Amino acid sequence: MILIHGENTIASREKLVECITTSKQKGNEIVRVEAKTLTEAQLEELLGTSDLFGTAKTIIIEALHSLPTSKKKKNLITSLQKSQLHELILWEKRTLTKTMLKPFAAAQVFEYKASKTLFAWLDLLGKNQDTTKKITFLHEACSTDGDYFCFLMLIRQFRLLIQVKTGATVGGAPFMIAKLTSQASHFTHEELLEIYKKLLQIDIAQKTSKNLLTLQQELDLLTTKL
Repeated sequence: MILIHGENTIASREKLVECITTSKQKGNEIVRVEAKTLTEAQLEELLGTSDLFGTAKTIIIEALHSLPTSKKKKNLITSLQKSQLHELILWEKRTLTKTMLKPFAAAQVFEYKASKTLFAWLDLLGKNQDTTKKITFLHEACSTDGDYFCFLMLIRQFRLLIQVKTGATVGGAPFMIAKLTSQASHFTHEELLEIYKKLLQIDIAQKTSKNLLTLQQELDLLTTKL
């Protein structure tokens, strides 16, 4: 079994593609399912069958640990622990705790973290700090994590700030909520919405190749203004 997890979903997706390519080269049939739509009966069938020619399968299950705690989730994990017929790959869009990893002690684990510099950059936005310091953190984060992942995390950060500003419930540890609340105080609600709108415009322009600036340059400009 291979288990891929971590906040840096760009890097983890690249690893997943690498694993799929390797499995195809071995002649395996690739089966991809999302945990939220997977039933216990479907998983049992997947794990216990092969085609008439005995073709091996590589079964990829996405976001198993995003499921709420339930009997179904427990049973899915138990079935995966017992499976030996096919190659299994679990892909998670979050960082798993030691408790979550414990049932898969024999798995080959690949964790893709977001750098501390990336979070340092995000935390400084909106605060009266040296712009040079913000840009330095941004460039280091782009070098380590990639400019697109930095952009995705920036979108996430302002989505959370808008939620905090409007009094919506935000999941996470108390210290994280406190940090977001403090950061949100540096913006008005209207400013947060305008920034979020700008991020959407940048995203569309980048995806449609209508932007004259690179994503890194867009991030530089935003960081300078924030």
